[in-house]
Amino acid sequence: MSSDTAYALLHNRSDDGATDSPASYPLGLDLSSLVHRARHHSKWRMISFTLIAAALVLFTGLSSYFLGKYVEKQAIKSDWLSPPGRVDHTFHYRHEFGMRPGNLSERYWGLVFPRGRGFIQHPIISPVPHGLAVYHQLHCLDAIRHGYWAAIDGLEPGHKAEPGHIRHCIDYLRQSIMCNADTNLEPINKDLGGVTGFGFTRKCRDIVQIMAWADKWRTHNQTDHD
Repeated sequence: MSSDTAYALLHNRSDDGATDSPASYPLGLDLSSLVHRARHHSKWRMISFTLIAAALVLFTGLSSYFLGKYVEKQAIKSDWLSPPGRVDHTFHYRHEFGMRPGNLSERYWGLVFPRGRGFIQHPIISPVPHGLAVYHQLHCLDAIRHGYWAAIDGLEPGHKAEPGHIRHCIDYLRQSIMCNADTNLEPINKDLGGVTGFGFTRKCRDIVQIMAWADKWRTHNQTDHD
């Protein structure tokens, strides 16, 4: 090594110990520029991390949604016995609905029908008038009540309880019950050795919501349920 060659010091200090300015650093190193670039890179790393995290959250959410829809569709296709409806409801015996036709029983039966008696017209799903099946079924059950009491009392059946109408209603209700196939599990009453259907919570459709919808889209304002 020649006498005029020497290693350059990384930090040249003055006599008072202060570090020289960046311009005096070897190899053109500028610490302020390095710090700025480091902060710039850190900022972009944070932005990239945030975008990736947001994308993962969105992907997870969408995956869960479509997976839920798939499972729901598969459950419908399978033979799972899930009751239709989401409303918890307990049946309690109401003798008024089984009473002889009269002011009290007719008033109670009138409460289960909306204005328009369940005949609706909707611009999308029913551009021409239709009847909601649940109200046809209730009408038929009430007709059987009328026929039952007419037979008990030895009276001539009225138009609602004519034999042909009653026969129609019996088979219509049979098929309606089988079509809807309520799969709620009814506890056995040990004293009776069977089931009563009353006194336990079951899953039901929201009849209040159905009645409100039927009332909104009714074709007329008639309120009787004959």
